[in-house]
Amino acid sequence: MLRRRLRTPHDTVTEIMGYILAGCALVGVAIAVHDVLSPFVVVGAVVYLLYPFRRHVFVRRAMVASLLLLLLWSFNAVASLLVPFVIAYVLAYLFDPFVTWLTRHRLPRWGGSLLVVLCLVGILVCAALFVVPVIASQMQILLNGVAQLVDNTRLWFSSDEPAQLLARMGIPVDRARELLTTELAPRVEGIISSIVSGVFGIVSGASTLAVQILNIVIIPFVLFFLLMDFPHIGKKFVALFPVHQQDGLRSVLATVDDVAGRYIRGAVIVATIQGTIAAIVLWAIGVSSPLVLGLMTAFLDFIPYVGLIVSLVVSVVVALFSGDPVSAKVIGVIILYLSEKLLEATVLAPKIIGSQVGLHPVVLILSLMIFGYFLGFAGLLIAVPTTALILVALDRKGVGRTM
Repeated sequence: MLRRRLRTPHDTVTEIMGYILAGCALVGVAIAVHDVLSPFVVVGAVVYLLYPFRRHVFVRRAMVASLLLLLLWSFNAVASLLVPFVIAYVLAYLFDPFVTWLTRHRLPRWGGSLLVVLCLVGILVCAALFVVPVIASQMQILLNGVAQLVDNTRLWFSSDEPAQLLARMGIPVDRARELLTTELAPRVEGIISSIVSGVFGIVSGASTLAVQILNIVIIPFVLFFLLMDFPHIGKKFVALFPVHQQDGLRSVLATVDDVAGRYIRGAVIVATIQGTIAAIVLWAIGVSSPLVLGLMTAFLDFIPYVGLIVSLVVSVVVALFSGDPVSAKVIGVIILYLSEKLLEATVLAPKIIGSQVGLHPVVLILSLMIFGYFLGFAGLLIAVPTTALILVALDRKGVGRTM
């Protein structure tokens, strides 16, 4: 039997030099073909090179991190293609309790799913035929009103009245007029224009996106199959994990479903109620474009505090060019939105959403700022349920929910 040759220092140095030369050659080839490289090729090369050393903890972690980064890149690359599927899943999540209720009343699940899909399609078609034209006309009226309000503001600042008002406060007339025309007037006009155009840009952009998505035929089909198989989706997902982890995972999914489901379904109901009340009251007191303002109120109701302030400011601005009596309409708008906030805090949110999702105001404001900073407007929408889930996860780990 041949004995294994002992490794000498010369062999070790030769092996290290081989690794270095191979690494340099790989880097040189990567630089030469960098135009055709993709993350799949890079990660594949990393896994191929590190696989023989997978017994080392650091190597395994590097491979897992590379695969996770590849998954994140892939999701970001195909995010626009996944929009119909995400919308279909959210709709399935919202309407699954109703399909389950129909199933308990001896209607086959496929029949309940088909009924929900047909009702949604019918509602959206009717909205596209009858509601969208009204929204478009009211939007044009609002934009014209904002332009007129900006012109009136500019004329008012150019008159002698504001200069005389500042002169009574001890500011010289010439200095006051210069301050009004060069400093204050442009800023006020910019604030009014940016607030109104920004909010209605969001509403109109969301409406355009919704119309485009509705033209995708795949959404109703995906929604139908998701509703029909919704109870089995969680079970199949749990079955992918080892048996000893399945009980804990079921508990986590049940908690997530309770918190997220309670918030999402409850928030949709509360936003619908708030938007309907706002539209009716604004129409009753004579404010222009109540339907658009009601939709805006419902949409922004998903953002605590910030949504109320923006809806109030925009509605007050609209009330200013809605005709006489202006003061009464402005006061009515302020009373309306403060009453809606009080109604939501004392009745709607506790009864419909529940106290489990309730967050301390300081935590809520902090989460809105953080999510809004990193994720923009979408971050504001998901800040509340995500923060609630994080706190629930901390509870399960024994950290304790003290906020």
